[in-house]
Amino acid sequence: MFRPARLFHDVDEVIENWYLALRKGDLESALSLWFDEDTITCILPDGVRLTGHKELREGFKGLMGRSLILDTITSNSHSYLGTTFVDSTEAVSFNDGNVEPKFFIHMTIILVQGAIGWRIAHMHTSMVDRQLITSPTLTGDHGFH
Repeated sequence: MFRPARLFHDVDEVIENWYLALRKGDLESALSLWFDEDTITCILPDGVRLTGHKELREGFKGLMGRSLILDTITSNSHSYLGTTFVDSTEAVSFNDGNVEPKFFIHMTIILVQGAIGWRIAHMHTSMVDRQLITSPTLTGDHGFH
């Protein structure tokens, strides 16, 4: 029986490829990192909720056209029985020649290990105020949201 190639043996590889796809504006590569289920969800910083590959494709089209650059300020992760939670604070900029970040976000990514490796199952992002980036409650383990 045919077995698909096992891709993305570790979580770091998925996260690295996610950042790279955003930077390159590569919609197909970004979507290939997501679990192949209709139950996948993504909550964007403006509160818009995307469910399933069709909504993700439509929702990500605008982002991918702008070459989104995420610069990690803090990050931590926890793994348990084939599920990993990655929580980070990110400075967000676009490939427009401006060095200063446009805004900051908290991002929680939940990855699930399946038959063909790790994939993103859920992502939740929310805006964070610039003044709170250095807050003691946000440095280190600022918790999942």
